[in-house]
Amino acid sequence: MGKSKRDKIIENMDSKPLLDINVDVNIPRSIEPFDPKKHKYKCSCCGGGFTSQDRNFQKSNDVLFQANNGYLPWCKNCTDNYVAQMTAVFSYNEELAMRDFCQRAGWNYDENALVASMETYSGHRNRSRISHYAAKKNINCDGRKTYLDSLKHEYTNDQNKVITSKEQIKEQELSLSAASVDRWGAGLGSEVDYKNLDEHYRMLKKNNPNCDNNQEIFIKSLCNINMLALRALRNGDSDKYIKLTDQYSKTFTKAGLSAIQETDNSANEPLGVTLATISQYTPEEYYKDKELYKDFDKIGDYFDRFVKRPLRNLMSGTTDRDPEYFVKDEDDVDE
Repeated sequence: MGKSKRDKIIENMDSKPLLDINVDVNIPRSIEPFDPKKHKYKCSCCGGGFTSQDRNFQKSNDVLFQANNGYLPWCKNCTDNYVAQMTAVFSYNEELAMRDFCQRAGWNYDENALVASMETYSGHRNRSRISHYAAKKNINCDGRKTYLDSLKHEYTNDQNKVITSKEQIKEQELSLSAASVDRWGAGLGSEVDYKNLDEHYRMLKKNNPNCDNNQEIFIKSLCNINMLALRALRNGDSDKYIKLTDQYSKTFTKAGLSAIQETDNSANEPLGVTLATISQYTPEEYYKDKELYKDFDKIGDYFDRFVKRPLRNLMSGTTDRDPEYFVKDEDDVDE
């Protein structure tokens, strides 16, 4: 099945510019130059003179032309001539040539208007395609009127594109790491969603640096709930937002996480207090930071040397000696 008209236009819009560097743009001077005695308006390109601005110049909502009654300073004929030659520059990609003109004229650049302007090839050849586009550029485009509006619209759409693979990050030069997709999985949301996930993950990990494997699972769940809550907030869905924040609170409490950053006070606390603190969160044997309950006062070492070692010698007949305090045998005495 062949591509539709819209599909072809979108393909041209998204294609990489292929310039014909041998093409030059030349617009001849008008055969009727501006005469201040006869004309009121002058084309800034061909120099032609006109008595009517409305019939000979196209309008723009861009702020750069506001003092010119909102009209472009070059005439419609020069617009047609310029776009036709720029189409040749862009290797006959009309969509890119029209984008170039929209940027110069401050016009909204819109897919729907480009599709509608194709009527010039279906019985309306008395007008150029750019002329048809001028009449359609602000219709069915959600209120966008200027090229700046188009840029903002494209930026928002790019931000909301779902990340489907790690390769997409490189291809679209997104400010996102492949590790983020590895952590959360592909297809979870847009670049903004992944950034929200990563930021919340870093915050929770900073406040809970010694979380165990079970708490790690809870942390990722909390990040997902937070992302969904932010998405609901952006969409104005207050009911969903309230439900998600309530679920977040319950999950956070169940996980036994801390809302403020943990500090290691083990050096200033007795060993028993440190172990009791650890036990509030997870069994000591599963705690990742072993330093929090390390044998700082050497009680364990003392017990091994002066309790377990003598008992072992007594019960098994061994002659293990303390590595530091022992009487040397005759064979051990230096001659």
